[in-house]
Amino acid sequence: MSPRRNTFIRYVASISGDIAVGAAVAAACVWVIEVAALSVFLGFLVWLLGTLIALALSQYVVHPLINAVLSERKLDRAIDAMTGLAGVAVEASDQAATGIARCMQQAFTTMRSNKTSL
Repeated sequence: MSPRRNTFIRYVASISGDIAVGAAVAAACVWVIEVAALSVFLGFLVWLLGTLIALALSQYVVHPLINAVLSERKLDRAIDAMTGLAGVAVEASDQAATGIARCMQQAFTTMRSNKTSL
């Protein structure tokens, strides 16, 4: 439907995936440095290697996976499904609000009639 919208969704998913991969690799680097009690120079090399691994994972895993999972057709179908679900949710919330309002009105009426009868 809207290639611009789909591009934006893919862009946000790519950035999120890159951040997740970077955080995971950074956590692994911290763990290796702490467990091995590495010196400053070896710690720097671990961070450098971690950066290269994160870039490779991003380039060869995250981005191809996002392109495969978030194709134009799949995005359009998912957005159509969410739009339909939102319509059902709005209708259900209207019915729930009407039911709650009726129940409260009946409870207040009952309370008022009990108060006047005392």
